[in-house]
Amino acid sequence: MNAASTQHEWTKYTKFYTENNKGRLTRLGVFEKQGETVNDYWLESGLPFNGLDIDTHKDLPSVQISVGVLCHEVDQVVDIAFHLSASGDDDGVDIKSTNGTSTVLRFERHTE
Repeated sequence: MNAASTQHEWTKYTKFYTENNKGRLTRLGVFEKQGETVNDYWLESGLPFNGLDIDTHKDLPSVQISVGVLCHEVDQVVDIAFHLSASGDDDGVDIKSTNGTSTVLRFERHTE
């Protein structure tokens, strides 16, 4: 699959993912590798998911993650992994960029 068709698939998945998870409570973090050390920065916990949007107008796409009043942008995206589970407890998205940074979005556990 070439880069353009891969990005088109990402666009379809981000739309589907947004429609099916809007309003769910989230955790959003960034993982950076510096030498042998991995640093994690948790940007938020408990904000409602508004959506994912992808901009494919550059050589490498960027992804915008909107939660509550926060919008986090990941530039030069090279991989997106969508996680889905039967219970919904392990759902999330991993986004990797060219600089080796991974951004992770996870949903809080469903409560009855």
